[in-house]
Amino acid sequence: MDLFPTIRFAGEMPAGVVLAIALAAAFAVMWYYVRETRTLATPYSYLLPALRGAAVALVIFILAGPVWHRRQVIGTLGKVTFAIDASASMSVTDSTNFEPSESRLRRATRLLEGTPENPGWVPQLSETHEIDVIAYSSGTPVRLWSSGDEESLTASLHLIADGNRSNLASAITSMATEVNSEVLSGDAKPSANAESDHDSSDESETANAAENSQTQTRSALVIMTEGRHNLGPSPVDAARRVGSTAMQVVTLGIGSEDEPSDIGISQVLRPDTVAADGKLTGKLIVKQFGMSGRPLGLRIEHRGETVWQQRIAPDVEGDTEVPFDFDVEPLVKALQNESIRGVSRSAVVLDLRAVIDGAPESDHPRNDLATNQNIMTQNNSMSFRVAASTRDRRLLILDGSSRWETRYLHNLFDRDPAWQVDLVLYGPGTDTATVQRGDQAGQFPATGEAIAKYDAIILGEVPAEQINSTDVMLLRQFVSRGGGLVVVDGRYDRLRPLVQTQLSDLVPVTYPNDTGVIDGGKLEPRGVGLEHPMMLLRPSAGTDIGEVVDQWNRLPEPIYVNKVEAQAGAEVWAQVRQRGDDASPWLVTRLYGAGRVFYFASDQTWRWRYKLADELHARFWNQVLSAVMQPPYSASDSFVALGTDRVEYEVGDRSLIRVRLQGPSGKPLGDATVDALLVAEERVVATVPLSLENPARGTYQGQTPPLEQGEFEIHIRASGFDASALQATTPIWVGTPDHAELRRVGLDKNALVQIAQAGKGRYYHESSAEELLENLKPLSSGSVIESDVLIWQSFYWFWLVIALLTAEWLLRKRAGLV
Repeated sequence: MDLFPTIRFAGEMPAGVVLAIALAAAFAVMWYYVRETRTLATPYSYLLPALRGAAVALVIFILAGPVWHRRQVIGTLGKVTFAIDASASMSVTDSTNFEPSESRLRRATRLLEGTPENPGWVPQLSETHEIDVIAYSSGTPVRLWSSGDEESLTASLHLIADGNRSNLASAITSMATEVNSEVLSGDAKPSANAESDHDSSDESETANAAENSQTQTRSALVIMTEGRHNLGPSPVDAARRVGSTAMQVVTLGIGSEDEPSDIGISQVLRPDTVAADGKLTGKLIVKQFGMSGRPLGLRIEHRGETVWQQRIAPDVEGDTEVPFDFDVEPLVKALQNESIRGVSRSAVVLDLRAVIDGAPESDHPRNDLATNQNIMTQNNSMSFRVAASTRDRRLLILDGSSRWETRYLHNLFDRDPAWQVDLVLYGPGTDTATVQRGDQAGQFPATGEAIAKYDAIILGEVPAEQINSTDVMLLRQFVSRGGGLVVVDGRYDRLRPLVQTQLSDLVPVTYPNDTGVIDGGKLEPRGVGLEHPMMLLRPSAGTDIGEVVDQWNRLPEPIYVNKVEAQAGAEVWAQVRQRGDDASPWLVTRLYGAGRVFYFASDQTWRWRYKLADELHARFWNQVLSAVMQPPYSASDSFVALGTDRVEYEVGDRSLIRVRLQGPSGKPLGDATVDALLVAEERVVATVPLSLENPARGTYQGQTPPLEQGEFEIHIRASGFDASALQATTPIWVGTPDHAELRRVGLDKNALVQIAQAGKGRYYHESSAEELLENLKPLSSGSVIESDVLIWQSFYWFWLVIALLTAEWLLRKRAGLV
């Protein structure tokens, strides 16, 4: 099979430069020549200069060295994709010697490209295999080089190991999708020597199946990594899905299984928000390997000033949790004093930095490279942000009985100085048999203004017969304008009639007619819930999907749950796994207007407090409310209030910007043209048009394009307002390193073995790389024959120039010029 031939250039000068010179010379010759032919009749007047100019251009273009490259495939080629891990853990050298050695990434690329003395894998396989080389870390894999590329492999492999996460599943999934599409579309070609003519349809189907099977066994994905997966779905599951259908997954372990000597900060556990007059309480997760007993200094800085410090000497390898707490009120007051006059802030962002300092040499004399080398200094500090709220958040809890879940939730948030909680209990068996409506404590909000005071509502098993159409309208209005609604179902079957009728469009579940309360089981996060920060019960365990599932499986099982089904468009973030394979949704969510609704199928998270008190229960419910409600406007002046959905973002994320605009009289403005300006270093880097959300409230919102790394300040521009009038601004940070990638950097052989086994392949260590190469060679039963014709040295080029000059001479003679 002949592939599409290409033209390459082997000259010392760039082809573009030579082409420009050739064209310039050709036009110069034609311009000079046309003075002689301008009096001749058509076509001699222009044809003679054109022939002479073309001949001159061809002669000059010889300097570019045009080469006709032909690539011919005989038989069926195997396809090998090499996926190189470009995350930060691949920058480790696995060496404690004084002399610097090659990093893991460099050793991986050297296996592919080789050396002048020892050809690499790609040169050895390129004549018999189709080869792709990709790089991956936290985002979409990037193709670096493919068979037939004109650019050299060496020039394509200039990689830097700087990815902040490792997503092993992304490489598997992307390549599997490509191979499967080729098989299904019939792009995979059979052997050139195979017979293809069949009379019967059965024989044709058998041949196609055999061809697909042959294609499946002739593809391999070689993942070159240290095996640490800390982002995205399970790579084992991804390998299992594709191993028997599209390709075999081979893993190559790069590095040593021993953790290198290192100290650093792996993670900072802290709340996203804190009361402006409260204490910031959290934990520093300190990593230590090979330096047991070494005294270390820990400190937290705010704008260069130390606000907390402690000295430790960890004697156990691995992670050590170090609690911290300090008052934030002095920091908030200092920041508020720096605010522009006329701008008020409901949340002040504290830009903090945790730092770990090694001991002086006098305290630890064996501080040398061979014994205590701290190989990764980039994790010796970590920046993080916390929003100090100067405005209390307001929570409304509605229920028809004082059940355990309601009691614990009320006590949890009522004790928190950052929250103001109103509890409304009504119905049979309570002190208020009939609901009371109004604007006072203990009353169901009666107006839009009254319900808009709250940031979130927890709705329990209220008596359905006491909810009227006005109450339902207010709940819908509250959520659609950005409020958060959490529905906690129970065993008394009171919510079913309400959800099936008046709230069917708001609550994201339906109830099967023949099923009510069923037995509970193990809780399992799924779908988006596997990766959402809300579902991390113990962040110190990292973001590994397997660890997240294990955390939830160890929770006390709910004794019962309501049997429900998710509505179309809703997402199931967690389910209850019953005996056998039966599963029922436990946590279901969806967006409703500008707000979000969570539905819980049982009311027994209070049982998580057993022997642990608030450790899991309080953390989870704080994360639930943070996820369900929009943050308040962080800054405002006389005319504009603005806020974002978060303070910190990953590179590539989009920020949701919300704005409320009012005129000099204080009335909302719903007819202005509003833009958000992203400013970095006093320069506008992006303009985001905001769309009108609610004209009556003068609210606007919009999303930024994918964000690049850096620190930005958001300004607002609106028609009818001078730039100096809209003074409120708010900051955001993008791409702050969190060092999760460097938490463990030793080779994880077990993980790579599991991936290879699931993908029907094998695991190899870099020390047995030659064995891997030998096992890749049988994938192919064909070969690639490449040939080059030096056009500029061929007689074809010479005779073309001669033909042009001959044609010109004959036409000159005919025109009477000779």
